[in-house]
Amino acid sequence: MDKDVHLSHKTKYAKSLVTLVITFIITALCELFFLLDIVADHFYLNIDTTWLSHNELEFIVTITLGITLIAIAIQIIQLIKQHQAARKTVKIASGALAEIILQQFQRWQLTPSELEVGLLIIKGLSLAEIARLRSTKQGTVKSQASAIYQKAGIGNRHELIAYFMEDLLSENLM
Repeated sequence: MDKDVHLSHKTKYAKSLVTLVITFIITALCELFFLLDIVADHFYLNIDTTWLSHNELEFIVTITLGITLIAIAIQIIQLIKQHQAARKTVKIASGALAEIILQQFQRWQLTPSELEVGLLIIKGLSLAEIARLRSTKQGTVKSQASAIYQKAGIGNRHELIAYFMEDLLSENLM
């Protein structure tokens, strides 16, 4: 099922990219026409065709530009919706991770101080930074960190972080 969702996202991305490239090419061609039109007007050149008058050609190019602007607007709206959905997913995942961490800390029976130190370690703060933030001595924080590692059956801060990150990394990334 995950592969189907992944392929669906890849397909949507590919279609979106193709649409964007086509829109860009059409816009560039229209811009080229208008640049040539300016040059022709400047040098009094006639760029009428046998099948379309100059005004009809300008009208068609202008309408084409309008259509590409609509296509670009649609893509911008889709990108905004995708961004909002991604932010919502990250927020949900972040909340879920926080809940998992707190549950595990409870299973390890961490004290409130150890819990706070553990969260700050996971956030990447150094022991000195944690001590400053908590208005305690670095030795106290080091002692609390050691207690966390002992209760968790791990050796250091990297193993603590890896303990929670391991499940987040899918096998597809490895």
